[in-house]
Amino acid sequence: MIIRLTQKLAKKVKAPELQTSPLCDDPLCDWSMQMFDFDRKQHVLICNTRTFYSAVFLAGGIAAPHKLAVAGLQAIGEQLDGDMLLDAYQHRSTPGPMAVTYAKSLNRVITGSMNELILRATVAMADGVSLFKASAEVNRMLLSALPDRAGGKYGTPYDVMTRLLEGP
Repeated sequence: MIIRLTQKLAKKVKAPELQTSPLCDDPLCDWSMQMFDFDRKQHVLICNTRTFYSAVFLAGGIAAPHKLAVAGLQAIGEQLDGDMLLDAYQHRSTPGPMAVTYAKSLNRVITGSMNELILRATVAMADGVSLFKASAEVNRMLLSALPDRAGGKYGTPYDVMTRLLEGP
């Protein structure tokens, strides 16, 4: 499993020197994280690097890469469960424990799309919704980096993750 961190987040959790890593062969094992501030608290957006399926969680008190990974994957699990996708995810993902590799953010397309997701999440959070509901709104946001089911220019992270979990 690859977890990609921005420099700011890597510095916060005292991650070792991050290297560049290509996309993981298994799209369900490649995640990107970015930290942002909202309402005087630090939050993290974790998203699947290929589908941008995301979850937002509080980063307070997380000072180690392992704890960050656990908190992020727990947030994704809760989001998948809320979207009724957890069983399909568990069925498709690699069983058993796997090694976690921390790497640099993949490219500017990923970080730019994550910035858009963070902006949408902060707007939702400013309206008083929970982190779970803010994540749900982010996952239904149209992104130009994702094709829709018909091959159009815009798709949502939820739809792309659903297609990925349905398999070929």
